[in-house]
Amino acid sequence: MNYLKEVLHNLKINNMHRELKDIDKLEHKYIYKEGIKYLDMTSSNYLGLRDDIRIKEAVIKGIQTYGVGSGASRLICGEADIFRNLEDKLAKYLKKERALIFNSGYDANIGVISTLFTSDDVIFCDKLNHASIYDGIKLSGAKLIRFKHMDYNDLREKIEKNQNYNKALIVTDSLFSMDGDIADIKQLIKIKEKYKNIYLMVDEAHAGGVFGENGFGIAERENVLEKIDINVGTFSKAYGVQGAYIAASATIIDYLINRCRSLIYTTALPPAFIAGINEAFDISIKEKERRIHLLEISKYFKESLIKTGYNVSETNSQIIPVLFKSNISTIKLGEYLLANNIYVVVIRKPTVNIPRIRFSLNSLLEKEDIDKVLELLKKYKKINY
Repeated sequence: MNYLKEVLHNLKINNMHRELKDIDKLEHKYIYKEGIKYLDMTSSNYLGLRDDIRIKEAVIKGIQTYGVGSGASRLICGEADIFRNLEDKLAKYLKKERALIFNSGYDANIGVISTLFTSDDVIFCDKLNHASIYDGIKLSGAKLIRFKHMDYNDLREKIEKNQNYNKALIVTDSLFSMDGDIADIKQLIKIKEKYKNIYLMVDEAHAGGVFGENGFGIAERENVLEKIDINVGTFSKAYGVQGAYIAASATIIDYLINRCRSLIYTTALPPAFIAGINEAFDISIKEKERRIHLLEISKYFKESLIKTGYNVSETNSQIIPVLFKSNISTIKLGEYLLANNIYVVVIRKPTVNIPRIRFSLNSLLEKEDIDKVLELLKKYKKINY
């Protein structure tokens, strides 16, 4: 194992080594670590539902009805009526024939891609898509063709040059988790409709709950839900629980139930979690003010950062990355913020090419919280620049 030690040593000397982060508890808009209270500026608890009492009560009631665990795969005895009820609701709202719940977004992405596509197929993938999408493509054996990030002319050119396929897939995140920018889904629909046997898959993981009149993501905001062939989303971010879903045609869902390994060969989510998801889903639809407030403070924070002179990515969302030239400069600012009770995480290679602090806002934050962080950032810039 000397090779592994050498790799780890090189990661450390290049400021790229990762460690798991112990947290005491997560409560409201705060993270507690080693007895210290930090303002949460990094999690994906976008709607602040992670510790909502109504969701907790729904989970407790679910435990009383179904127990703590599910006991088996959904195809054995891990299924409960509560799964189908939520799936029917999802399908209705997402304008699809059926939906299917998975244990995580990772399971959903690797499962749907590796099940539906084979070595006879081609997959056109945005360069900055989530790692789970790339892993699903590898498992499928399909030919991977990456197009430049949100460069749809490049995508068109690559489709024209690669017409020898049985079927093809265009796949994209709707909201990119490390940059905060948003895919042009209408453009992607136009492209896929121009060609034969090309399907479109959109991963709404970071947009679900936040965008759209009812919080169903960028596809809802753009009024194109019906034109997405495979709609993927998670319950572990804005909805504050756990799990994910695929919404698609009845044929696709039926095929996944019969062939998808990441669904068939794993113990199902506890039904009590499904009860929590159902409650969170309903809250998110009813309490639109949560996403309105979140997007307002996000816009304010981004514009203020730019005025202060920080290099901010082209984001129009609640994910606001501040970019740096080196790992060291990123780490120093991260340490400064932590020392002032602002919880952030430094993002470095290999996760991203450009080091950054990714501020990830949630609807529990008030303008006063944002101003506190901005004041610290202004002070830091005066001292260090």
